[in-house]
Amino acid sequence: MPMDTEGEIAVVRIAYATEEAYSMGHGEFSDVEAEEAEEIDFSLFTDSARWINVIAPKLRAMAGYGHSGRGSSHTEERQVAAILPGCEEDTPAEADLLDARYLYDELFDAYRMGALDAVEDTYDPDAAFYGLSL
Repeated sequence: MPMDTEGEIAVVRIAYATEEAYSMGHGEFSDVEAEEAEEIDFSLFTDSARWINVIAPKLRAMAGYGHSGRGSSHTEERQVAAILPGCEEDTPAEADLLDARYLYDELFDAYRMGALDAVEDTYDPDAAFYGLSL
């Protein structure tokens, strides 16, 4: 079944967005102390006001969600032309048409991976990139 291409379609450079999400997670968790990353209850952070009001809306915007009006915090789902890794500078760039929610899930995973690496005092944004399941 063909995808609906009516309306606006956002264009997202997957590799850049994934690296940015990883860096965000790493920065947010750089001061968290734990013996091991597995000790962290990540749900405590995703239930916080900062997550709801700042981080999640930014990840949704990066994933291509539309802004449906004042105070909507990028909640309008739409199609995204996801430029494939390695094709960012090509003209025309090769891309896949995806739902924004799918890309948001990928960015959430990259954010979480950055957070876990921060707790373990490592930094490898390429690990998030290779974890993409497109």
